[in-house]
Amino acid sequence: MADENGTKRKLSDDENGEQESVKKVKSAGKEAGTLLFSGLTQYEDRNNLGPKTETIKWSPIRYESLEGVRIRDVSSGPVSFFFLAISDEGKLYACGLNEKGQLGLGDFQSRRNPTLVERMENMNVVAVATGRQHSLILTDEGDVFSCGNNSCGQCGVGLKKDMINSPTKIDYAGPPIKQVACGDNFSLILNEAGDVFSFGSPEHGQLGLGSEQKEIAGRKEVFTYSYTPTLIGAYIEVDDGEVVSHGQPKIVYIAAGITHSCAIDDQQRCFTWGFGGYGRLGHNDTRNELLPRLMRCWFRITGRADGGVTKVSLGGQFNLVQTIIDKCMYMFGQFHRNAEANMYPKFLDDLQGWNVRDVSCSQQGFLICADDCVIGSQPSPGYGQLGMGDKVKSSAAPKILTSLKNVYCLRTGLGYCHSVFIIRDKTDKDKEAIEKFPAVSFEDFKAMKNDKADDKKKGAKAKPKPKKKVK
Repeated sequence: MADENGTKRKLSDDENGEQESVKKVKSAGKEAGTLLFSGLTQYEDRNNLGPKTETIKWSPIRYESLEGVRIRDVSSGPVSFFFLAISDEGKLYACGLNEKGQLGLGDFQSRRNPTLVERMENMNVVAVATGRQHSLILTDEGDVFSCGNNSCGQCGVGLKKDMINSPTKIDYAGPPIKQVACGDNFSLILNEAGDVFSFGSPEHGQLGLGSEQKEIAGRKEVFTYSYTPTLIGAYIEVDDGEVVSHGQPKIVYIAAGITHSCAIDDQQRCFTWGFGGYGRLGHNDTRNELLPRLMRCWFRITGRADGGVTKVSLGGQFNLVQTIIDKCMYMFGQFHRNAEANMYPKFLDDLQGWNVRDVSCSQQGFLICADDCVIGSQPSPGYGQLGMGDKVKSSAAPKILTSLKNVYCLRTGLGYCHSVFIIRDKTDKDKEAIEKFPAVSFEDFKAMKNDKADDKKKGAKAKPKPKKKVK
């Protein structure tokens, strides 16, 4: 800031405080609450689960490690075996599998309790996204940090480094980033100018760069990965077999599934690209799309030939769509193996009339905050994602989660084997209802692994696995 003579001067304490206040208001946005968790708590056991395994929490629990910490937002990823949570102060917490360093804690030890990510402690985190084994972290300055598996370049740091265990700033120079999204082994970022950049594996066209970047080497398919964010510079539509260019529209929203992607522009037009199996791209065929392609099927729904789409939430091989038509939800693709594949958006009768506030998708199921309820669908096998106790482990048909009937859920997040819920805690009544969920402290998994390593060095038999502490 300059004075009347044009020379720079320091801000006064009052002015500094005012600017900080504006920044916090801008970055906060979402109401914070108490975090509840349901699902698999020890991801290393995911392939060796018995009928009465103790590592699954079939009903929602609270974390003792988050006592007094209010959570503003949480990650959701169809194939994530971990989650990230943002506190109302912009601090970042991480929990779950950490084999590739995706928790950003500086090591490769898994965590069963949400743990503060110290590398981001002096920054204000406003958004997070998680893939199978990598994470993107967005700050209020518009900077993006990444960690985890980088074998396909999905961390976007410009290095051919397999793993990154501490949040590292991505290799990007341009307008501030305002949204991040993660697929299985690729990533998308959206800047304030409305431009989308992609990086990672191009195998099914999910980077939207016009090619799968594939060649044959030694009788095998080899893909050239993108280690640095690359601008998606072409958006198209197909009209009676003719490809029509839409140039560079201003994008306002992005989303990523496992191997497919979606973007919505400022005209509420929806573009999809990537793996086309089971109709998940909504173009009435199953071909892969290598460039973002306009969906042209909305007139019968919104009355607009190519638009009226407000949000698309991507699961494994399906999508849930919200449009300008209130209290109606649509889907295209396929929920699970035994379900019908829909090549274009289909109206969902089960969700008719509900005022949808929040949507998160897993590989085969979903959670929806609607009116004062949470509605969930999770076909078998289930890992406690519905949070309805061990007698209701799965349900392909949408069900109201009765375990949350006495609380108000602000937002949800889903992973491959877990669900997380942000519960409103504004009033005494809210807090009283939350207190009825048990507060749990799990045995520190890092300590357990270190004990085993010490025993192995001494040539002794491994100690029996200690029981979890539940308080």
